[in-house]
Amino acid sequence: MKVKTKVKWYNDPQMVGTLLIFWPPIGLYGLYKSETIKSKWKKLTYGALALVCILLATNYLV
Repeated sequence: MKVKTKVKWYNDPQMVGTLLIFWPPIGLYGLYKSETIKSKWKKLTYGALALVCILLATNYLV
C-alpha cells in the first residue's frame, strides 16, 4: 500500500507565484514559509517589492 504525502501549498512554487500575482499578501506569506523556493529567489522577490514600494513612495511625495 502506497502512502501519499500531502504537499503544503506554500511548498508549491507555481502556487506561490500565482498568489504573488493575484493575492500578494498571501503570496508573500507563502514565499516566506516555503522550504522549496531557493533563498536567492526569495531575496530577489523581496528586493523587487521593496523597490516598488520606494518608487511609489517617492512618486507620491513629489
